[in-house]
Amino acid sequence: MNNKLYLVLGVIATVFIGLVAYAKITAPPEVTSDGSNNLYGKLDSKVTLTEYVDFQCEACYAFYPTVKEIKEKYKDRVKFQIKYFPISNAHQFARMSAANAEAAAKQGKFFEMHDKIFEGQKTWERSQNAQEYFDSYAKELNLDMEQFKADITDKKTTATINADLDEVKRLGGTGTPTFALNGKKIDNPANTPEAFSALLDQALEESK
Repeated sequence: MNNKLYLVLGVIATVFIGLVAYAKITAPPEVTSDGSNNLYGKLDSKVTLTEYVDFQCEACYAFYPTVKEIKEKYKDRVKFQIKYFPISNAHQFARMSAANAEAAAKQGKFFEMHDKIFEGQKTWERSQNAQEYFDSYAKELNLDMEQFKADITDKKTTATINADLDEVKRLGGTGTPTFALNGKKIDNPANTPEAFSALLDQALEESK
């Protein structure tokens, strides 16, 4: 009797192991990403300024005009990069806005959407339905709305945002905006064009 019981248990275990193995083989591959690729300026520059942003962050909103001015001033000499750092536990629409920006990026309109989201921050963040505003920005940019809607919730979009979050955490970023110059975090940057100009001028000189 015991031998029959052991035999039955052995068969059950074998079948179970086989099912687990089959599930692993047939499961869809995990969606991964190397992070966002939102670049502006001189793409082959030896100097890269990266900003990790939360679109609902008041400090990011305050830095926005400074960064915009610096981007235009140095676009022929410096590579600028914007990455996502949504702090969801503090900002209700942080991840939603990042997903909308990335969806626009997939149609080549990241920086246009980036500007509209920041410039409208004080309106959409008070709304009960921020997505209505993001949709209106997408329409103003003549995006393919069907693709835009699909990309917002696409797993690749989520993976891209998560990859940026992992990167800024490895960098030591604890708040937004976090800035990095050539991959090294800038500690307590002053929010003035003059301060950023001094940093970039020095980096450009050292890169010669």
